[in-house]
Amino acid sequence: MTIRPSSLPRKGAQIVAPGRLALYGILTLFAAIFILPFVWQLGGSLKTPAELATGSFSLFPAVPQWENYAEVFRRAPIATWFANSVVIAVLGTLGATLTSAFCAYGFAVLRARGSRLAFGMVLLTILVPYQVLIIPEYIVWAKLGLTNTPIPLVLPWFLGGGAFNIFLLRQFMLGLPRDMVDAARVDGASEFQIFRRVILPMCGPALAVVAVFHFIFMWNDFLRPLLYLQDPSATTLPVGLAGFVTRFARQWHLLLAGSAIALAPLVIIFALAQRVIARGISVAGVRK
Repeated sequence: MTIRPSSLPRKGAQIVAPGRLALYGILTLFAAIFILPFVWQLGGSLKTPAELATGSFSLFPAVPQWENYAEVFRRAPIATWFANSVVIAVLGTLGATLTSAFCAYGFAVLRARGSRLAFGMVLLTILVPYQVLIIPEYIVWAKLGLTNTPIPLVLPWFLGGGAFNIFLLRQFMLGLPRDMVDAARVDGASEFQIFRRVILPMCGPALAVVAVFHFIFMWNDFLRPLLYLQDPSATTLPVGLAGFVTRFARQWHLLLAGSAIALAPLVIIFALAQRVIARGISVAGVRK
């Protein structure tokens, strides 16, 4: 019996098992279901108000209305709101990342009596909803005369960085080799030098995860800017876009166009940092 050359697998070709093909198909289906609302949002941002009011489910407009995006900029100071969101989100992310790394270093590397109890109390703060703290927190900032400024939105993140960020970085630091820390102490390095020159360079993936997640949180935050920024020119993009849907006017096409503009930075950041995020979560998740 002769075997034809065409029936042989080519060099370098990979044979995919049927089970793996089924898995890829299921994952592709779930990915399509997940991305469907975003496609509908982009399509809705290019529709006319009458086409949106029909209620029919159609992903794409009959005639794309690209002027909807220009109309958003004419109706509202989108550029100002966008700049405000960038400044607040960047400063808040910088403060949360740095100060949570400081706290995580204290819980993971330094040994002190009562550190486990203190870390447990930090984790308990995750259970406290922000709505419980709204009134006393607002009274404090109002007495200091700092309302209608971005300080109440940024400064608290320079005072610890949040319990979840501390937990994530601590778990990552617990898996770092202790020999390097001990060697640096033998060489006479201070704790700050160890933190800056030894620990931080090895925590790149975990720091990237904290930075990206916190930036997304601050970019999408609605309650705090709504509470503290009364001046329309000082507000952020999520609060400003809410003005397109009022009691008497519902401009859904403009709201969808503005939401697409607000979503663009998050998509770009997540696409660029996707591998780093996956690596940081997988490594931090297996730490003791």
